[in-house]
Amino acid sequence: MADTTPEEPRLTGNVPLYNNPEPLNRQQHKKFGLRTPKKPYNFLKEAHFVPAVVGEFAFAAGSFPVVFVGDQRMPVIVMGLHAGQNVFVKEDGTFDVEHMIPAFVRRYPFVSAQNGPDQPSTFCVDFSAEVVTDKNPEHAFFDDEGEPTEITQQAIDYVSAFEADSRATEDFVKRLTELNLLELKDISVADKQTPDKKVKIAEYYGVKDSALRELPVETLVEFTANGYMAAIYAHIISLGRWDRIIQRAAGEQIAAEAKAKKKTKK
Repeated sequence: MADTTPEEPRLTGNVPLYNNPEPLNRQQHKKFGLRTPKKPYNFLKEAHFVPAVVGEFAFAAGSFPVVFVGDQRMPVIVMGLHAGQNVFVKEDGTFDVEHMIPAFVRRYPFVSAQNGPDQPSTFCVDFSAEVVTDKNPEHAFFDDEGEPTEITQQAIDYVSAFEADSRATEDFVKRLTELNLLELKDISVADKQTPDKKVKIAEYYGVKDSALRELPVETLVEFTANGYMAAIYAHIISLGRWDRIIQRAAGEQIAAEAKAKKKTKK
C-alpha cells in the first residue's frame, strides 16, 4: 500500500484540502517525512466545511452543525458560513482546543486512492502540505532499509480505517435517501439594515422530522440496532450549533471592520 512503481503517474482528483496527492514511493520519497509547521492548521483556515463520517456524528454534535450537502447528500461538519472562512482556526494557525478535530482533518496530509473493484487502495501523501518535507524531517516516512517507519504505518492504518468509515457513511446516506428522510433546509438571520427582514445565510439537507416520526416499527428497530438512529439524533442535536458559527462569524466581521477602521485613521 505504501509503495508504487516509479513510473506510476501522479494522482489527480478533487479532494478537499489536498493539492498534490501522490502515491508514496520508497525510491522517490526516501528522504521525505514530517516536520512541525509554525502554523499547524493553516491548511484548514479557508475550509468552511469538511466531510464527516457517521461514526463521529455524536462527538461532532457538541461543537459543530453536522449536515448533508450536494446531490450526493454528503455529510459534512460546518466550520464557517462561506468559502474562505473557518471560525475554529486561529490567526496563529492553531485549532480551537475546546473543540474536536474532525477525522478528515486528522487524516491530512495522508489519503488513499481507489484502484478499481476488488483492488487494494494506494496510500498517498499531499506533498504540497507544509508539514511534509525532504529537508531533515523530524519523522521520516522510511527507515534506512527502505521500510515504512512506525509513524508511516500508523498513518496507513488510520487511512485504512477512515476508508472503512467512509464506506459505512455511504451506506448510511444511501439508506436515508431510500426512505426519503432528507429535505432541504436553511438558516436565516435578521438583516442588519432591516431587522424585521430575514436573510438566508446557509442552505443544506437535514432529516425531515415528519418522515422520521412516520417510520415503521421494523425500520426503527433496524436503525436502533445498526446505530443509524443515534447518528440521526446527533445530527438533529448538532443543528443547535449553527448559533455558535453565526456568533463567531459575526465576531470576526466586527474585528475585521475595527481593524480596517483603525488602519484608515493611520
